[in-house]
Amino acid sequence: MRWTATREGTSRRAGLDSTAVDLHNPHVITTVEFDRVQHLIRVPVQISGDRYRFLVDTGIGVTVVSSLVAAQVDAQATGDTYTARRMSGQAISSPLVRLPPAALGGYTVDRHLACVADLGEVDGPAGFAGILGLDFFHQHTITIDPDTSTLTVQPADSFPGDGYQIPLDLRRDAASVDPFATLVLPSGRQIHVEIDTGSANLILDTRLMPECGIQPDDPNVTTRTGTDETGHDWTRHWATVHGDVYLAAAPQTAQTAARVQFQDIIHDGLVGTDYLHRYRVTIDLSSSRLILHPRP
Repeated sequence: MRWTATREGTSRRAGLDSTAVDLHNPHVITTVEFDRVQHLIRVPVQISGDRYRFLVDTGIGVTVVSSLVAAQVDAQATGDTYTARRMSGQAISSPLVRLPPAALGGYTVDRHLACVADLGEVDGPAGFAGILGLDFFHQHTITIDPDTSTLTVQPADSFPGDGYQIPLDLRRDAASVDPFATLVLPSGRQIHVEIDTGSANLILDTRLMPECGIQPDDPNVTTRTGTDETGHDWTRHWATVHGDVYLAAAPQTAQTAARVQFQDIIHDGLVGTDYLHRYRVTIDLSSSRLILHPRP
């Protein structure tokens, strides 16, 4: 689910909006193994002595916790709600809570602010207890390594900056962080896209089809319609673009003949794991940069 959001409510006390971050050893890299639910990575998180599994999604904006788990760990309600918009534009409001200390390996965040939502199955092969957004990692650096299936958290000042570096526009509010960068289309047009590990495809707004050398009635375009869980009707087109797409600051990362999903959305587009996971991916939140490291 892609969200943009505003907060509503009146709960304001000293320290309420600050997330306490504690690295047990600030000079040691914290690394955890992940598995996958489709293209999404899933990591172990310990809360109140119990082990849960959370997805990591750079495009979610705000951390989300299952309503079942929020009750189990005695999360503290703030009295505020968070109004978010899906990428197709529908508004969704959810209550906000403060979580007890949540540990990802040796990295612990106390009183982290999260939305509560019904996420379905928590256990089972495809189950998860929540979704960690970039807000969970505060001013730190995270690296997703597809070859070792590991996620690393470390202080930004200890991170070597090798690889292709892409400036990020980090759009923040009190509860969320959303990373955007500039993407170049085959026509040469530059657009602003969200860096989104929650999506597999490169997703572009329908109006950009001609910029990729495609028309909706092309015989090689696959079109599907449907209705999502909010009752919103959607139309999606899948097509192979003619030419290269690439992040403007790193033309070396160009993807040729990318398979793209076109849909009416509130952003220009979203860059998903089909593009990103050709590399080892680092997001440096303190310096607002994405670093793509060539894989062996």
